Formats: sequence, structure tokens, C-alpha cells
Amino acid sequence: MRLTISKALFFSGFSFAINFVVATNTYAVQVCQDENILASTPSERFLQEKNGTVTDKKTGLMWQQCIVGLDGNNCDSGDAAEFSWGEALLYPSQKESRGVYAGYNDWRIPNIRELTSIVEAQCSSPSINANIFPNTSLGHVWSSSPYSFYPHYSWYLDFTQGSHTYSDRMDKKSLRLVRDISN
Repeated sequence: MRLTISKALFFSGFSFAINFVVATNTYAVQVCQDENILASTPSERFLQEKNGTVTDKKTGLMWQQCIVGLDGNNCDSGDAAEFSWGEALLYPSQKESRGVYAGYNDWRIPNIRELTSIVEAQCSSPSINANIFPNTSLGHVWSSSPYSFYPHYSWYLDFTQGSHTYSDRMDKKSLRLVRDISN
């Protein structure tokens, strides 16, 4: 079950929309400044399918709506899986051997630019359009992009604030898979 309670707050000339999201005993508070910052990922930009996928009409990418390990209409069942970077890179090919997802077998790990394209700039905790990508964790999500200055580091996105940085490849992080719709 997912419950969203919205509350508008005004503080020193700024207004904030706060959404309290309750899902499977997990509590997250999303703060959005929708009156001060234009939406970077408005809902109209996406086409939600009933098969658990979301197509971004701007980028031509199809995303799995849920973080790997989560399932259900609101991504509210299961547990988010965590992977080292090497495990993350292997996961899509291992998943293909177990069967296809939503009728497609060409899922992959997004690069850091693709992953950044779904960040919602007006929101934090998480910094994503929660109507399109429900129950997104506040944690880190791997990209397929290596970090060039340190060969044992790779880029990830922190959906708490929507920032990207790099980390040791042995660290455990979540995954959100993507595919090109032209394939």
C-alpha cells in the first residue's frame, strides 16, 4: 500500500510541497519546490505502460519503473537488490538467461548521463518524479560509466539530492535498468 500526504509550507518567501510517502513500512519524505523551480521531468514527458515500464518521450529510453528487486504497481513489494559495479554490469545478461522482462531482452545499465536524465530538479528525498517512478529509494544507483581518474571507481547517482559522484566498484548500490526504444 502507498499513501501520499501532501502539505504546502511557506518559509521566508519560499514555498515547498512536502509529500509523505508510506510504502511497506518504509517512510520517505519527498520535498518539492514546485512553485519556485520548473519540473525537469514532468509526468507528460513519460508514457507509463501496464507492464512495469516507463518510456521517456524526450530521450527515447524505456526504463524499468521499479528499482531491481522491487515489483508491483507502486514498486511496493520485494526488497531492493544491491550489487557491486561488476555484479551490476553482469546482471542484465544474467537476467536475460532467466527470461525477458516486459517482452524485451535488451535491458542494460544506464550510463551516468542517461541516469541523470530522470532526476527531478525541483524535488529531493528522492529527487525523481515519484508519480512515474514510485517508491524510489534514497540510496545510490550504479551507472555503467567508469571513472577515468581512478580505475577502481565508477559513477553512481544519489537520488536523495539528485547528485552524481563516483565510488569504489566494490561498494554495493541499487540498479534501475534501461533500454533504447529504437532496438
